[in-house]
Amino acid sequence: AWPLVRSLVRFNSNLTTTRNPSAYILDPTSDVSQFSKSKLVYHGELEDGVIPEALKYSYPCNQTTLSNGLLVASEASHNALAHLCVVVKAGVRNENFQVNGIGHFVRKLRFKGTEQRSKLQLAGDVENIGGELRIKAGKEVTEFHIEVPKAYTAKAMEILADVVLSSKFNKNAIEEQKAESAEALFDTADNKRLILENIHYTAYRDHMIGQPIRGNQKSIQNITQDAIKDYIDAHYITPRMVLTATGNVDHKQIAELGEKYFGKVAKSGREITGDDRPIFTPSTVTIRDDDVDLAHMGIFFQAPSWNHEDFYAFQMLVRLCGDYVPERDSIINHPWLQYNYLHTWFGEIEDFGGHSNHYFPYSNAALWGHYTQSLDLSSFISPQACLSGTKRYTDYIMESELYRARNRYYNDLLNNTSLGSWSSEIGHELLYAKRRIPRSEVAKRISVMGSRHLEKTFAKWLWDCELAVAMYGPVFMQIRFHSVYRGYMNGGNVW
Repeated sequence: AWPLVRSLVRFNSNLTTTRNPSAYILDPTSDVSQFSKSKLVYHGELEDGVIPEALKYSYPCNQTTLSNGLLVASEASHNALAHLCVVVKAGVRNENFQVNGIGHFVRKLRFKGTEQRSKLQLAGDVENIGGELRIKAGKEVTEFHIEVPKAYTAKAMEILADVVLSSKFNKNAIEEQKAESAEALFDTADNKRLILENIHYTAYRDHMIGQPIRGNQKSIQNITQDAIKDYIDAHYITPRMVLTATGNVDHKQIAELGEKYFGKVAKSGREITGDDRPIFTPSTVTIRDDDVDLAHMGIFFQAPSWNHEDFYAFQMLVRLCGDYVPERDSIINHPWLQYNYLHTWFGEIEDFGGHSNHYFPYSNAALWGHYTQSLDLSSFISPQACLSGTKRYTDYIMESELYRARNRYYNDLLNNTSLGSWSSEIGHELLYAKRRIPRSEVAKRISVMGSRHLEKTFAKWLWDCELAVAMYGPVFMQIRFHSVYRGYMNGGNVW
């Protein structure tokens, strides 16, 4: 074994190894680092199939089915706060073209008051118990979150049920929200959101899942009381809802409160639309605006859906690629830059603005790809780097890259302490997988994924395939992208 301390050198106050992580095995008895936490945060010495000791333990997930069929799940932890969440399987894909954006529209209306509370009373009641109320509308799922001190759990459940089941949708509030929503559509300051919305549109042109979450000017004006009631009655039913709780919670109390406030939710509604599998339609959207500072681009591939056997392989791909922030990762000895072929490419591009990779898994479809921003003159090189990096992962993954990706995944599992994301994770797994997946199982799954398995999996999905592409900004250099794309498709001059 090669002692850790002999292979570390100090550069700019950062300890950096001079050897490949696979070249030594960490021996705690020879590690002289004071207060070492190597067992938790450094897992490079673990063999295939072996997971960190801390990940062998998972929080027990208590589940109860209410009298009306609504599933209630909770995971208690040592936390001062209690977090309640309702996850509803209802999103853009379940809308129609006439009222596209109704889910996001209703999300905004819910903050304007309920049958029992005015807008000010709702905000006041949440504030008086030291709580935070959040609602998120997405492509396939809508989430309701409230986080409060333990003592106010019962009050929080009553408020949450009031918002979910008894929101007030009067005509005056609807007309007021129409004006606000129509005006908000002109806000295009979030360039990444613009790119990702257009990626979904161009990837699924013939399905509602490709339509914008906020709708459009025409569809917003078509929203009425009857349309809202029809949408809610159809989707807010027990087979499409899950009530979750995390933090300082008692499952028996949560189940009793759930029965009290959610026990009358309907078991069925009208026939659901939009759950059919969307067809991938590879194509390109180009929006040229020379007044924008940077050229923004998205390059996305068809990917495995939530329940596909390759789902966790693509979770590993997210960690393999990582995100590139020039202010941070341009430091040559930064640990996130080491052993990352894709970041090496980005580091050599002049005036590169940043990169992030995204994985959007849904029940029966998914997208994975890159988002980049750069100055106009460098915008041609950015997609070339993305495609080169992607192509490389289909036939060669360094052992050091594999270790780094595994370790980041292990640490993500260990550090998932946000009660909101924790509750969402439980809800999504119960809706999609129909069970809670322990973090020990996730760790075990990724621990047995070797380089060869990942290379074959990525080649199956990412090599010699059509793409969904979106461009925005001064993209006059991007007209040459077709030649790069063809080179990628034909195994030609993309390197």
